[in-house]
Order: sequence, then structure tokens, then C-alpha cells
Amino acid sequence: MQAIVTSIAKLLTENNFTLSVAESCSAGGISSCICSVSGSSSYFLGGIIAYSNESKIRDLGVLREDINIFTEVSKEVALQMSEGVSNRFSSDFSVSTTGYSGPTGKDVGKVFISVKSPKNTIVREYNFIGNREKITSQIIESALQILFSEIKLLIYNNK
Repeated sequence: MQAIVTSIAKLLTENNFTLSVAESCSAGGISSCICSVSGSSSYFLGGIIAYSNESKIRDLGVLREDINIFTEVSKEVALQMSEGVSNRFSSDFSVSTTGYSGPTGKDVGKVFISVKSPKNTIVREYNFIGNREKITSQIIESALQILFSEIKLLIYNNK
């Protein structure tokens, strides 16, 4: 994972882009990976671990009605989380995660990851398999891959 984090750092730095993160099921893992690179303070503006629904509503502006209608693990909530954290930190890019890491409960492994760029916001749904640790690792790795792809897409489509 270090290689992709280093690549993200390089692209963000070279293009003067900033990043923020809203994490639920990844519980700070994405932020930790991003900050493992020296100099990350030049592009990483901050993150919010919104583990509870109340935090999603209060800190990220997720609509309570959408949580009630779609649940906290939905594309609608993931989208609002990435947009909310981007607005909160005024970042160019943002990433959000919401899902069920398990090991108990319904829909274990169901996860939504959203990435907001200056051009658009995408949401992807996953159904990861494994124990809590393996699912969390897959969430972090997938979020970083999507972020990297969206950064490259913006940079190379604008040249």
C-alpha cells in the first residue's frame, strides 16, 4: 500500500491539490496511510472519523432523513460524507467510507466508498469477504486505489 500512497502524495504535491477524508468503517486507516508519507501536511487538510450516525449528521452534514430511508451504509450517505468533508476542509479531493466490517450483523462486508474531485463525485459499492481486519484492509486499499485513479483522471484529462 505504501507505493500507492507515495504516488498519491506525488500527484497531489506536484499539482497543488488538497485532500480530506471522512471515515466510518475504515476508522482512520486511510488518514493514517496518507500521513505515513513525509510532507503530507502540505496536501492533507484533515479527516473526520464519523463512526456514529450522529457524527455523520453533525460533522459532515449527512441528512438524517437519508439515513432513515437508505441506512447509514448507502451510496447516498457515502456521497454526502465525501461532499461534507470536502466542504468542511475546502479540499480539492475527498474520500469517504461507510460500511459493515463485522464480524457480526447483517450485510457484513457491504461497503460504499466515495471520492469527490473538483469535477465530479463517484460512489462505488463493494462486498468484501473476510474477518474484520481483512475487510478493513480491503476498504483502505480500495479507497486509495479509487482516489489515485480519480486524481490521475483529473490531471491527465486536463492536459
